[in-house]
Amino acid sequence: MFGFRLEKKSLIGAGAIMLAALFWSLDGVFIRPKFYSLPPSLVVFLEHFLGFIVLAPFLILGWSKVKLLRKKDWGAIFWVSIFGGLLGTLMITKAFFAAIDGEVTFATVVILQKLQPVFALIMARLILGERLSRRFYLWAAFAIVAAYFLAFGKTGLSFGQLNFSHEAAWFAILAAFAFGSSTVFGKRIVNHLDFKSTTALRFGLTSLLAFFLILSNGDLFKIGEVGGLYWKLLAVIVFTSGAGAMFIYYFGLKRITASTATICELAWPLSSVILDYLLNKNILTSGQIIASAVLLLSFFMVVKEGGKKIEFEARVIKGMGRGEKIGLPTINLDQVNLDIDYGVYLVEAEIDGVTHKGLLHFGLKETFGEAASAELIIREYILNITQKNVKIKVGHKIREIRKFNSQNELKEQINKDLEELMDK
Repeated sequence: MFGFRLEKKSLIGAGAIMLAALFWSLDGVFIRPKFYSLPPSLVVFLEHFLGFIVLAPFLILGWSKVKLLRKKDWGAIFWVSIFGGLLGTLMITKAFFAAIDGEVTFATVVILQKLQPVFALIMARLILGERLSRRFYLWAAFAIVAAYFLAFGKTGLSFGQLNFSHEAAWFAILAAFAFGSSTVFGKRIVNHLDFKSTTALRFGLTSLLAFFLILSNGDLFKIGEVGGLYWKLLAVIVFTSGAGAMFIYYFGLKRITASTATICELAWPLSSVILDYLLNKNILTSGQIIASAVLLLSFFMVVKEGGKKIEFEARVIKGMGRGEKIGLPTINLDQVNLDIDYGVYLVEAEIDGVTHKGLLHFGLKETFGEAASAELIIREYILNITQKNVKIKVGHKIREIRKFNSQNELKEQINKDLEELMDK
């Protein structure tokens, strides 16, 4: 019944991730090095606090849904804020500052930091259950290798330059883990919250954590060292590589799997090489040109192969009987901790060995303003179904969840959804 195809939303999502990566490359090449004389923790605090000021209205507007987040969602938000926002940024900044000082080679930092997609792919499989095709992982490997050859196309990829004895190497590994894991937990958040509120929450919590850090280490009192040029650069960061890039990033992450997103983030070295060519007139080597072609092809293939096949088993529980009152009884399921986007899906449901086509409503009960639920609708009426186990294969998402003005409007929409189901 269900096939996975290259959808418009997947292309849009991948494009958004790559655009965010472009902003990050601009930051790393042109902006971040200018803050070398300031404490890294102070820079992290200022860029996140200023970003939060810009994003705060989205948090206020989306607060009604923020209040309905589950404990595991809040855990994901704190993880992303601590690791992606605070720890990861601090670690990679310290690693590159050590390289600027000449204490360690830039190769050490770059090679180890690019372990990020490896961490993300492993954690997406373990935590989110993203079990993708073998072809996906093959093209993901091609992309990672191509990114290395692209980054070291002129100097050559020499693992002999790695210096694990220096702390900068471990800073780079920690940064790779922090950013990779944040992609995974970020996906969990945007599954259940709009991307605007997600970005605002991340910047708000990271600002708070960074404030306590600079207060404890004395960096707060160095804010007087931030001159006019730095404030201008911070303003640029807010609307490009900081809040702006994360806003675009979460918009994209909501539309694709975490595994696909982490590979699309490899547009960072590609955009850096292109910028180097356009602005500094540095000619690409033949190896870099080949690596760029392989990387671009890999992007297309991972997006194509990145459709997540979702299967789960749930137990039928007794509901409120609201569906019966409007003539469309629903089957209530005890599985409300799925790591998939809220919405209405076409599904196959196996009950007592018989497979039925159906609709799965997963998410907030917008009509009644209640917390998350999982409900199944099938055409056939089944007696004594409570306490039975149901095996669900999730297919295409047909629409978002929305609030209806009346029960008649709700019934009309469900009938339209069922018509679409019968057409498949």
